[in-house]
Amino acid sequence: MATRMVAGVTCPRCQGQFQARVESVVDVKKDPSAKARVMNGAVNLATCPQCGSRVMLQLPFLYHDPDKELALIYAPMAAGQDEAARQKAIGQLTKTAMDSLPPAERKGYLLQPQEFLTLDNLIKRVLEAEGITEEVIADQREKAELLQKMADEEDAEALDRLIKENDEGIDPIFLRMLAMSMEVARANGRREELDRLLQIQERVLQLSTEGQAAARRAEMVEQLRQEPKGEKLLELLIEAPDEAARSVLVSFGLPLVDYAFFSVLTSRIDSAADEKEKKRLTELRSEVLHIRDQIESETRALLQQRAALLRDLMLSDDPAELARRRIAELDDAFFQVVAANMEEARTGGDEKALQALQAIWALALGLLEQTLPPAVRLFNRLVAAEEEDVVKLLEKNQRLVTPEFVGFLEQAEQDIREDGSEEAADHLAMVLAKARERVGKAEEPKDKPKGEASEKAPVKKEPSKKAAAKPRKAAAKKKPAAKKEEAE
Repeated sequence: MATRMVAGVTCPRCQGQFQARVESVVDVKKDPSAKARVMNGAVNLATCPQCGSRVMLQLPFLYHDPDKELALIYAPMAAGQDEAARQKAIGQLTKTAMDSLPPAERKGYLLQPQEFLTLDNLIKRVLEAEGITEEVIADQREKAELLQKMADEEDAEALDRLIKENDEGIDPIFLRMLAMSMEVARANGRREELDRLLQIQERVLQLSTEGQAAARRAEMVEQLRQEPKGEKLLELLIEAPDEAARSVLVSFGLPLVDYAFFSVLTSRIDSAADEKEKKRLTELRSEVLHIRDQIESETRALLQQRAALLRDLMLSDDPAELARRRIAELDDAFFQVVAANMEEARTGGDEKALQALQAIWALALGLLEQTLPPAVRLFNRLVAAEEEDVVKLLEKNQRLVTPEFVGFLEQAEQDIREDGSEEAADHLAMVLAKARERVGKAEEPKDKPKGEASEKAPVKKEPSKKAAAKPRKAAAKKKPAAKKEEAE
């Protein structure tokens, strides 16, 4: 649960004024998504509805984890309060937290909350309570500093040396950090930064031990994607260099791990002439079974959690507020659960339940769309629009239709066509053609005399393939690099 109020905000970018929800008490037991929001710096992070900018509100809040008896106050100096006002605010937060609990749960630790001037230090305390040591935190900090050094290094040879000298520090955590940085740069339209990170990723994959292993895993997954058969999966598993590669292959090819797959593997074991090979294949069978069972167990647990969230939303007096608080859980698994329940209601002729589920579906999609950059929202609307509405959308959102946006459409159309979705690709090709027309009109010189050709046609700067994000299959998750203007 999070105790909320509304505050007036002035956007530092466009100076627009708007109302934003403010959290004062964040209880991670009552609101499971709260911890992730704190760790990601998303508490009291507002989005300007006029220009799409993110605004961090420097306001105090109380972090409460009753299971670990943690009461932590974030009281930034930037809030502009003197010491007396700060202590008064802290006292009010403590009282609000106490009042929100049943009498039996009001314990003494709440009366002595720890105070933190910076969010980083509060997060460090939360990690310590989770058993994540100072050494682990320091290691992650070192990896972040290494990535920054790479980004600052302009000389290609010096970058290669830096990668080779820090081979031990380049591990799966570093690669995830690099991927996350790329995603943030892509989502915020920072093309130059994204290009640089892509260059770093290319060299890391080529030169580091972990990078080469990751590249090999990606290559094997691509081979399986090109030939999705049980025999191919078995061949790749036998060739896989390590457990991480086998785990990735089983996860990607899980539908292929069936009775026929194990029959072929068992036949290979029985026919192996070499005892050493027989033992290796037997161990492989046990490992694949273990990975499969673990994935299925985790999937069942996740679907049960999402089913519980759906039930809470259906019973809630304010489903929009509940969905907003638990937006981190509105993922593919949640929509899978909703879709399954909708199909069951449709088959059973329960119109009332079907309408309620459709309303939850629309609510969740609407909330997720609000978190996307305006150019992504425009893309999603263009994908769903009828042909006659495409031009209207492009005209209404002319400022978003840039060469970068056209570049993203080109990459999306290519990827969708490669996936075999010809109808969707043809629709996107039509959208792309009309978007190119809009960009061309915007770049035409306005002072050209009638009937006279200009000496130089305007040159469209096409974005590099690296800079364009490779779109995912779900349209709502595509993130073109474009200006953060509001899609209408």
